[in-house]
Amino acid sequence: MDPITAVAPAAGALDNFPRRLAFIPLAVGVVLLMIAMYRNRGNFAKVSMSEFYAWSSELRAGGNPWQASGDPAFKPLPGVLHLGHCNYPPAFLMAFEPLTMLPVRAAYWLWQGIILACLLAATLIVAHDLGPPADAAPYALAAGAALLFPETYGTFYESQLTFILLLLLVVSYACDRRGRSIAAGLTLALAMLFKMFPGLAAGYFLLRRRWATLAWAIVFGVLGMVLTGARSQYAFMQSGVLHSSWLADDAWLRNDRSIAVYSNLRALLDWLSGGSLPEPLIPLWLGLTALACVLTVAITAAATRRPARSAEGEVASYGLWLTAAIIVSPISWGHYLPLILPLLFGLAVDAIRCPRKSTIARLLVVTGLIALYAAYFAGALRQRHILFVATVLIFAGSAWLVGQSRKSSEARVSL
Repeated sequence: MDPITAVAPAAGALDNFPRRLAFIPLAVGVVLLMIAMYRNRGNFAKVSMSEFYAWSSELRAGGNPWQASGDPAFKPLPGVLHLGHCNYPPAFLMAFEPLTMLPVRAAYWLWQGIILACLLAATLIVAHDLGPPADAAPYALAAGAALLFPETYGTFYESQLTFILLLLLVVSYACDRRGRSIAAGLTLALAMLFKMFPGLAAGYFLLRRRWATLAWAIVFGVLGMVLTGARSQYAFMQSGVLHSSWLADDAWLRNDRSIAVYSNLRALLDWLSGGSLPEPLIPLWLGLTALACVLTVAITAAATRRPARSAEGEVASYGLWLTAAIIVSPISWGHYLPLILPLLFGLAVDAIRCPRKSTIARLLVVTGLIALYAAYFAGALRQRHILFVATVLIFAGSAWLVGQSRKSSEARVSL
């Protein structure tokens, strides 16, 4: 029998929980969301929204948003804003293009509605896959938890596509589990076409030997690159990925909202060297980054190499791969942290159903969560790169717990 479909949904984790209390976090989350939306009402003219709108508008007009203004080959288009140095793939800009037909303010509110709908849809799918609830209480509790997660508001503030990626990746997992390989491969490919780092989620399907899903992901991925144009793909790779600023002494390499091992190691080495890292030590930084990324992937693979014997264990295993993806991605920021929500939901349900697991591992996860909330309310803490530290703590504790689930499953099989 297939190892994924063999995972039987467990009974509801909230059977003994007062059902009405489950709606309190949702109500509080909705209030906080309304307050945040009101405060962010002017963000249509700044942060990621202004970039997405300008880049997609230029692409729709026939320009090259990945090209630097100083490039001798650059030819400005009349009446078209050129920001240059776009680090988003062509597929995402093309998907965003229809919004540029609207005034930027209207496009902003429509975009906010789209990403909110994606967050809620992804949350409900995860809640269902943890074990189909008997009523609405578990769904409400999950949605409330998602709305109370601190970096959810970082994503809304930045107008980022995190929730779209989350929905695509969650749908890919859910479809694969139900044997719908074409849909699973399509959504996984779309996530990779919109942003490259979600491609690491393929590691989960590889370990589960989901060859059909992987094959369809490759087919749709190649098809997507062809449809978006070889010229655009080349421009993206040349400017958005291979740009020399990745190795330069840019401020973004030490940005305290980064959760990438790439830039956080650079910040640490800069601090140890008492200033900007000397050029002869650049290979050391890159070597340590590569080693840390390989170690992160190896830990994830070791923890998830066998299927779990519970729905929550499989959700947590998949979520661990998503967490690893944002750690190894060189351009991961705090607004990508909601991608760890499936991991947290899986671990939360596992803690209720299987309380006898490592206390130290769970303490690492809880400490990381407390640090995330503390950094949201205290900017001084964030300046110490607490977002990255918190993510590493959550990853380490989660890998421990997921690994324990695998070992206990192997023990049951051997008996």
